[in-house]
Parts: sequence; C-alpha cells; structure tokens
Amino acid sequence: MTKAKLEGLFADELALLQPTPGYMRLLKESVLQIWKARKAAVREEVANADRAAKSIQDKLDRLDEAFLFERSIDIETYDRYAEKLREELARIDRHSGQLEELDVEGILAFAERVLPRAADLWVQASLEKRQRFQQLFFPDGIAFDGKGFVGTRVTAPAFSYLRTIDGGNERLVDQTGIEPVTS
Repeated sequence: MTKAKLEGLFADELALLQPTPGYMRLLKESVLQIWKARKAAVREEVANADRAAKSIQDKLDRLDEAFLFERSIDIETYDRYAEKLREELARIDRHSGQLEELDVEGILAFAERVLPRAADLWVQASLEKRQRFQQLFFPDGIAFDGKGFVGTRVTAPAFSYLRTIDGGNERLVDQTGIEPVTS
C-alpha cells in the first residue's frame, strides 16, 4: 500500500471522529455555562478567604495591642497565639493562590476551529505534528492490517462519543455475551 493511500485512510479515520461545527457550538455553550458558574463559585471562595484573612489579621492586631500596649498577656501566650494565627493566614493565602483562572474561552475557540477540521489539518501537518495529532486522537495507537484499520480503537475520552453509529462492521468483535452480570 502506498504512503498516500495509507495517509488517506488515516485522514478518513480522523474524519469519522471530527465533531460538526454545530456540535462544537453546543459544546462550547455548555462548557462556558458551567465555567461561568464555577467562576462565580471561585469568586465567592475568594471573597470568603479575604473575609477570613481580614478577621485573622484583626485578631493579630488585637493580640499585638494586648501584648505591646496593654501588657495584659505574657510573651509565651503572645507567641503561641501569634504563631497559630500566622499559620492560618498563610494557609488561606496558599488556598487563594490556587484559585487561578484558565483561559477557557480561548481553549474552546481553538477547539472549535481545530477539531472539525482535524483530518484536513493532519494531512497538511509536518511529521512531528501528525504524530502529536495521532496521539491526541488515538492515545494507545491504531492497528493496521495492510488493507485498513482493524479492531476497536481506543480514542481519547473527549472523542470516543463522537463516532457515528452505523449498521455494523464485520471487522469488529460482536459484543453480545460480554455484558457484565447484573444479578
């Protein structure tokens, strides 16, 4: 089989996995809706963390005042409470720093442009980019018997549900009898 024919077969295989532009728009809307809800939740978490940090800072200020100006507590008590409050403040700061935002809209815009054209992009790509594309769509590789691709291929989870269901394929194993026992 020629290299061009093999490339054509692989491009056809990729085309089966390509989502339609309409599907990508629906997916984008759904993901953005979930992302906006998550961003609102993150904003609430950050606001709560800010309130907690302010409360702890107020306690530290009162502790300083009690020790330095009022002399109502001794140095051991001051050190013990100040250390606990500073540790809690540091924990809140670490948690707030972990709530970074991703550019979800940018990622979705890229996916919306690239995924529906995967086969065309693969054909035009360099060898290195083709290999990366293949890894994206078929992380465990794909078997070829000299005539065509065979077996049930493992696709990346994001693409496995995009394949159209057709009348059947004699090269695939019949799944009758392999269902798990439910009783």
